[in-house]
Amino acid sequence: MELNWLESILMGLLSGLGEILPVSARAHSIVLLKVFGAEDNSHVLDLLIHLAIFAAVYMSCQNQILRYLRARHISRIPKKKRKRPLDTRALMDFRMVRTMAIPVIFAFFFFERCQVIGDKAVWLSVMLFLNGVILYIPQFFPGSNKDCRTLTRLEGLLMGIGGAASVLPGISGIGASLSIGSLCGVERTYALSITLLMELVVITGLIVFDIIGMVTVGLGVFSFLIFVKYLVSAVAAFAGAYLGIRILSALAEEAGYSLFAYYCWGAALFAFILNLLA
Repeated sequence: MELNWLESILMGLLSGLGEILPVSARAHSIVLLKVFGAEDNSHVLDLLIHLAIFAAVYMSCQNQILRYLRARHISRIPKKKRKRPLDTRALMDFRMVRTMAIPVIFAFFFFERCQVIGDKAVWLSVMLFLNGVILYIPQFFPGSNKDCRTLTRLEGLLMGIGGAASVLPGISGIGASLSIGSLCGVERTYALSITLLMELVVITGLIVFDIIGMVTVGLGVFSFLIFVKYLVSAVAAFAGAYLGIRILSALAEEAGYSLFAYYCWGAALFAFILNLLA
């Protein structure tokens, strides 16, 4: 059954929020589809939603990306001819992001195999419960103020492994990466900034799989009206992602992200009950 307008827009909004907030967008999509009694949503809808989320994350990281591009340009100029000082911190930031991206890219080779976890609500509830545990643990460890100047490549790689966990339905890559960063003593605001840059790699991987799905499966039943509905859903996804970034930025400066653990445990219970009623 095709999603109606309200269901499609709600899917877009919650996908945008769930991709950024540490609650697993894929798990919420699976649960919503079961609640709506609909088939797996269209690859076209998935593609437009992921493109909208990518745009929202890119907008929030645009200044960091431009800093890096300027620094890369200046670094290629001989030192005596430089008209402005080299932004070494920007270069160090993006070296760390590249390190984090390695396990994320590798994890996408197992993306299709990992999706079978979402086929059974009981396994989905287990993953959501585990995601809550991952978010809850960091509050028991002292915070610190590490950034690119003191963060080691190994710690960056561990944060990247957390991001790679996003291929598992029910696990939030952003949440796992931020939690590992907290355990490593990375300052929360800085951890969020580099994790969002890593998220661009994650979303790019999802976009690639959406395109592959469109090519292999086809568009199915499609019309101009359906395309307009999907575009409106993508706008909702952009709004959800942008709101999610604002929420995480506020929490990074305040109490952290452990409150999402309770939400994940509630979602795990809901998915388990849904499995019993199926």
